[in-house]
Amino acid sequence: MNRADSSRDARVARLRQARQTDSAAKTARTKGAIRDLLNAGQRISFAGVARKADVSTWFVYNTPAIRDTIRQAMSEQAQHGVQAAAVPRPERATPASLYTDLAMAREEIQELKRERDALKRRLQLALGAEIDNAAQPELVQRVQDLEGRTQALTRDLAEARAQATRLTEQQQESDETIASLRLALRKEMRTVP
Repeated sequence: MNRADSSRDARVARLRQARQTDSAAKTARTKGAIRDLLNAGQRISFAGVARKADVSTWFVYNTPAIRDTIRQAMSEQAQHGVQAAAVPRPERATPASLYTDLAMAREEIQELKRERDALKRRLQLALGAEIDNAAQPELVQRVQDLEGRTQALTRDLAEARAQATRLTEQQQESDETIASLRLALRKEMRTVP
C-alpha cells in the first residue's frame, strides 16, 4: 500500500467518523425534541418533530429508532389523548422589556438587511462570472446574428415605407382622376338636353 492510498483511507475514515458523529447528534436532538413536545403537551407528528429538531423529514422517517419512537408517541397520544402541559401565567410586559424587545428586533432587521445585501452581491458576482465564462465565440456569433436581424428589419422597414409612399401617391393620382372625371361628367350632363 503506497502513501497516497493510506492518506486516502485516513480521509475516508475521518469523513465516516464525522458522519457518524453528525448522525448521533441529530438522533439525540430529535429524541430531545420528541421529549420536549410530549412534555409541552403538543401533538406529535413526523413533520413537527423534524421541524423542532431542525432535521429533515427524510431523517425522521428513515432512522428506525426515531421512526419507532415517533410512532409509539403518536399511538400513545391517540389512545390517551394529548396531555396539555401546565401553561405558565403570562407575565406583564414592562416598558423596559418592550424596549429591549424592540431593540433586539431592530438589530435582527439590520442583520437580515446585511445578509440580504451580501446575498445580492454574491448573486451579482455569480451572474457576472456566468457571463464571463460564456464561450467568447458563442457571444460573438450571437451579436453577429442580432446585428444581421437588425439590418434585415431596417431594410424591411425602408421597403415598407417606400411602398407606403408609392401607394399614397397612387391614391392621390386616383383622387385627382376621379375629381376630373366628375367634373367632366357634370359638364357633359349640362350639355345633354
